[in-house]
Amino acid sequence: MEDCSLNIDEIMEYLEIIPPFLMIDHVERVIPGKSCYAIKKLTKDDWFFKCHLEREMLMPGVLQIEAMLQTLVLAIYTIKGHNDKLSFVTDISTKLISKVPPDCQLDIYADLLSYKRGVSKGVVKTKVNNVEVCNGEFTLISPHDMPTPKAN
Repeated sequence: MEDCSLNIDEIMEYLEIIPPFLMIDHVERVIPGKSCYAIKKLTKDDWFFKCHLEREMLMPGVLQIEAMLQTLVLAIYTIKGHNDKLSFVTDISTKLISKVPPDCQLDIYADLLSYKRGVSKGVVKTKVNNVEVCNGEFTLISPHDMPTPKAN
């Protein structure tokens, strides 16, 4: 697969995640095995704004992290031959820099740094109005691509 965009139906097919837990609405560009740029349009009607911090509507940090993971995983899952194989998070290091309010667009930029023997490492940053609001480093494993131990 060459670089392409993905609509919501294609995203759900790759991720096997559906709303309301799907944290991205559209993929502007994915380069399989390299990078992914996704968008989440936030409105005050999103379910999490209705039940998180009554005095100030903010996107929960864990959902920002989930949006970053979903975007990074698309850079892996779109690799030719990956076909329905799952990856699992083993390490997360994130920084929540600024508040993410409703009625804005969350731009999510993921770069896959390496994918070797079933271990993936990537970095992701999110922006609102071109200002970075969150970033993170992630390690994932894909057990189907890991070498099996040899018997002695």
